[in-house]
Amino acid sequence: MTQSIRDRYEDAHDEGRPLLGGHRGNPAHHPENTMRSFRSAINAGCDLIECDVHLSLDGRLMVIHDHTLERTTNGTGLVRDQSAAALRRLDAGEGEHIPLLQEVIELAIGKVGLVIEIKQVPIQYPGLEEKLVAMLRQLGAVSECAVVSFHHPSIRQLREMEPKLQLGILEGARPIDPARMMREAGADVYSPHWGAIDPQLVKEIHSAGGAVGVWTVDDDTAVAWCKLCHPDSIFSNRPVEIGAALRL
Repeated sequence: MTQSIRDRYEDAHDEGRPLLGGHRGNPAHHPENTMRSFRSAINAGCDLIECDVHLSLDGRLMVIHDHTLERTTNGTGLVRDQSAAALRRLDAGEGEHIPLLQEVIELAIGKVGLVIEIKQVPIQYPGLEEKLVAMLRQLGAVSECAVVSFHHPSIRQLREMEPKLQLGILEGARPIDPARMMREAGADVYSPHWGAIDPQLVKEIHSAGGAVGVWTVDDDTAVAWCKLCHPDSIFSNRPVEIGAALRL
């Protein structure tokens, strides 16, 4: 039976465990944000997988983290300056290509929750939010996906466009009033770096009716802190190893 991403969070909360998310798939073992990496994370038992989305020159939703191509592919320049076909011809490692978001959604649906980070800073992509909502509706994936961003106005826009979509704001520091920031963005999830949380922050977000999803938990120190703070989801570049550590 297909499970919504909200239900996944509720079940994990009832069981007293955080959801385990594969950050860009399972990049400790396969090239990040590739289909091989996502399949590996699913096979490893992740509850969620996370991917990053940009727009190509011809307006296709492409799964890649950086605004530029050099770090993760054999290409050069900006993602937005090349067509989807040109981007798909690049080598993203292990013979993999840059996926289309549609491919990742179709892989995840019915298996895991999918968290989509939209890249709207520092370069903005006009129309990205509309394209994303249209695709989620077309594929019947609204309930199984969440969208997060450092660009909070995009989250507010998505809330107005699709009230049923789970939404989250990303933050790198510890704000004075994270619950207010979450509410003002129309978000359901507050998603900071693990080093920017504390038990009080988690309590404040829970009291406001939200969930806390932290990134990127990759070592023993981060695991220990998360065990103390009890966030609702934990995203890792090493989901196999960190998942085992969380169960100890």
